[in-house]
Amino acid sequence: MKKEQIKVGFCIAYDWYFLEDSLPLIYQEADIICLSIDINRVSWSGNKFEFDESGFLILVKRLDTANKIQIYQDNFYVPELSPMQNEVRQRNKIAEFMKPGGWHIQLDSDEYFLHFDKFVSFLQHSKFKRPVNICCPWINLFKKLDNGFLIISNKAIKNQNFMAIATNVPHYEFSRRNGYFNIKTDFAILHQSWARSNNEIRDKINNWGHKEDFDSMDFYSKWEQLNENNYTSYKNLNPISPEAWESLSLLKSRNIQELITEVNKNPPFIISKFYLRLESNIWYSRFKVLMKKLRIRW
Repeated sequence: MKKEQIKVGFCIAYDWYFLEDSLPLIYQEADIICLSIDINRVSWSGNKFEFDESGFLILVKRLDTANKIQIYQDNFYVPELSPMQNEVRQRNKIAEFMKPGGWHIQLDSDEYFLHFDKFVSFLQHSKFKRPVNICCPWINLFKKLDNGFLIISNKAIKNQNFMAIATNVPHYEFSRRNGYFNIKTDFAILHQSWARSNNEIRDKINNWGHKEDFDSMDFYSKWEQLNENNYTSYKNLNPISPEAWESLSLLKSRNIQELITEVNKNPPFIISKFYLRLESNIWYSRFKVLMKKLRIRW
């Protein structure tokens, strides 16, 4: 069977150093790796960020043992566009830079793909005759404490956060999303998300694509007060869709490497194959859309 090229694009900014843990997880199976960074070192919100140029290049040289990495620099900030529109613009430019064909995978530097080799095998054995997105569940890290990480914990499978990660025809409309049919899988990704220092969180909420979607400073205030004594009282945490983040769980580990090992041994959730087959069935999807329309009419 002819193997499709595996092309992985990263959006790089002030938190490039997370690549030290995230990039090795995908390096072996990737054919092309694009590290995309604004040439003026400004965010999607137009804010200038500090960037250790020499440290970044030293890290890339150390990790790029097979010369797979291409650094793509361009002007990704357009003042007339919103932060999300600038994000979408950069993601589409990454796709253009890596050229059509193969599987296009887009990640951020703070996303740790747990079983990328199995994910690539899944892609190589898939036969889709139309454009599709392949979606993976996120394990969102919410805060780093002295004795471990607080992660988002959802009991309801419907609230599991799936992100469109790979596509056979790259085209992005909102973050990594578009109008293609979504295929759900159980290849989990650890997402550093909010598990950062206070200064990093302030940088994140002032510069990311969701800057205008909710009251970031109010959310930050609640996050700042969170600790190992009160985390069980935090419910419905998602700032845009509260019920999507039901509660928090504590996973004990000293760093990301230990956390990856712990999650591999004891996954925080199990997604049934039946659920995945059902959710990835186009006829079931159309049935759900029809039922939703009927409920609205009633």
